Parts: sequence; structure tokens; C-alpha cells
Amino acid sequence: MTLFGCSDAHGVIVYNGIGMDDAGVTPSDWLLELEEKEKLFGRGIHDVLQRIGDDLEDRLNKIRSRYGAKKARHTFVIAAWHDSVSSLYGVSNYERVDDGEELLEGTTKVIQSALLPTPEARIRVVTTGVRPPKADLRAISDAVKLGPLNRVKARCVKAVRDVAYRKSIVKGTVGASAQWAAVGPERTQVWYGLDVVCGSIAQETPNLINIGAEVPLGGTLTARIGGPGMLVKDTYVGDEKARNVARYDPSTRAVIFSELQCGICGAPWPSAHRFCEICLGEKQQERAKRHRRH
Repeated sequence: MTLFGCSDAHGVIVYNGIGMDDAGVTPSDWLLELEEKEKLFGRGIHDVLQRIGDDLEDRLNKIRSRYGAKKARHTFVIAAWHDSVSSLYGVSNYERVDDGEELLEGTTKVIQSALLPTPEARIRVVTTGVRPPKADLRAISDAVKLGPLNRVKARCVKAVRDVAYRKSIVKGTVGASAQWAAVGPERTQVWYGLDVVCGSIAQETPNLINIGAEVPLGGTLTARIGGPGMLVKDTYVGDEKARNVARYDPSTRAVIFSELQCGICGAPWPSAHRFCEICLGEKQQERAKRHRRH
């Protein structure tokens, strides 16, 4: 996840599709490269969307030529406050944020789509990739109407976990842990964090481009990271135990994260997580089966 501020908007960027390209670079890093090379986020939101789309198109066409059209599918979703209006934008070569239809093959062209508020639809919920049940989406919308931020976050995290622990895809590509962000109409109203099944020893926070954000540490403690003109990536916030989670490599100018392999199921196990979330998902399914039998 990436949080950003540009000349006339601020918000959050998430994605699904390509996890990492052949150079070992993630789509989050693609965004950082655009800022490092072009100072992209000093421009307006529509320029930002257009340049992200042009860059994505070039990258996807290279992936398409090697792996085929079905593998070359990618979507960026941008939720932003623009001129005091909450706006949802999609940059994709196979789906739109204003239409539930998906193409099985990625096209050579990347297009933009938008979902703006109307008097009849002030609240809009957009999902991409493996979609959660409609009941979870209704619960998120109801939580937004009621107002408390913690309840909205809890409902969103539950939707992610319901997908991760759904029968037949426990060992799929959707993890049960969820990065989250809440963005208000003012640039100072940005909060983010990580919700991990059964807890973690550190908060792995989203990247920041040209904006600051607060991460809750527990109780009344918070940490504020980033700010205007700053580019922050690969950060962890935690206690003394978190020191061994990651280290900075000056030669590559990147943070290296240690990641274990679960001795039971063999799945990747981030060292910041207290337990393997795949094994926890299988245990949850077994408990549900026993409950149904009784």
C-alpha cells in the first residue's frame, strides 16, 4: 500500500495483479521510481493518474510478450480526497471501478475509470481480485454510516480474513493479515497500520510519498512518520524484539526483511508475525467443521 500527497489531492493507492516483475521490483516500487525520477507527485491528481497508467502500460506489454495476456493483468485503485470530494479511481487493463465486469485477458491498453459520490451513493465500496462475500461489503457500508473508525477498520479486516480463510483457497494468494489506512479530507488526517492474525511484534507500515501519517502503537502512544517532500518506504514500528525483523542495506539502498518458512505447512512466515496465518486458517476451518457437526 502507498499513501501519497500531490498538488491538489491526497489519498491511498492499492493494487492487485502483478506481485513482482522479473527484475524483482513490486508495483509499490514502480510508484516510488516515478517519484524519484520524475517528481510525479508534485503534479495534480489527473497528471498522476495518467503517468501511472502510461508507465503501467509499458510494463504490462513487456510482461504480456513473455507470459501471455492472461498473466499480464493489473489494477491500481486510488482512493483520494480531491477538491474536498472523496474520489475513487481505477487504472487497469482488465477492469473498472465503476463496473463489476472483468476481462479474462489483459488488453494492450491501460484505461482510467472513476467512481465519484452522488446524492444517492455517498458511500462506495470497491473490491478487486478475489472478492469478499456481499454480506461483508454491506457490513462495511453500514459501519461507515454509523461512524466509529475502529468499527469500519474491523469490518474491512474481517472481509479480508473471510476471503483468506474461505474453503479451497486457504493456501491461495490472499493473506489473512491486512494493511489498513484511513484518510480524512485534511492532509493531517491520515492514519495507517497493520492488522495481523494473533498479533505481531512490529507494525509493517505502507509506503509514503509526499505525506505524513500516524500509526497507533497501543494505548495513547502513536508515531508520526513522513511529511511533505519526503519519500518513506519499507518501515517497521515496534518494540525491542522488532530490531531483528529488518535491516537497511546501504549498498542497495533498501531494507531487507527476514522471512521464515513454516515448518508445518511450508508457507512463507514473516518474522514480524507471531504465528503462521496459513496454519491458523486451517485450524479455523477445522473448528468450523466440528461446530457444524455438533
